[in-house]
Amino acid sequence: MALGDQTREYLERKKARLYALLLNWAGNLESYAKLNAPWTDRTSHARQSLHGGVDTDGGQFVLYLSHGVEYGIWLELAHGGNYAIVGPTADAHLPRIRRTVIDYWRD
Repeated sequence: MALGDQTREYLERKKARLYALLLNWAGNLESYAKLNAPWTDRTSHARQSLHGGVDTDGGQFVLYLSHGVEYGIWLELAHGGNYAIVGPTADAHLPRIRRTVIDYWRD
């Protein structure tokens, strides 16, 4: 196996583990959002439909948290024009997510 092949294989394994790391964070974000969403549930569909995940596009990884109901945006903006849970969840976790990704690639 040539050095270039070993490097490519190493990077592919590293990216696969990064995907798993981000998927773990997606679950953490989802759990936090469901637990801390400030709105009053009527049917609990909105809370249940909050979901986190990871998309890949052109070698980039996108960690996301979103609503699964059409009226989710109204729940988000019904609290004084500020985001109710998606933004605050990101704000609460972004420094730790950033640190774990930096530490991961430092390895």
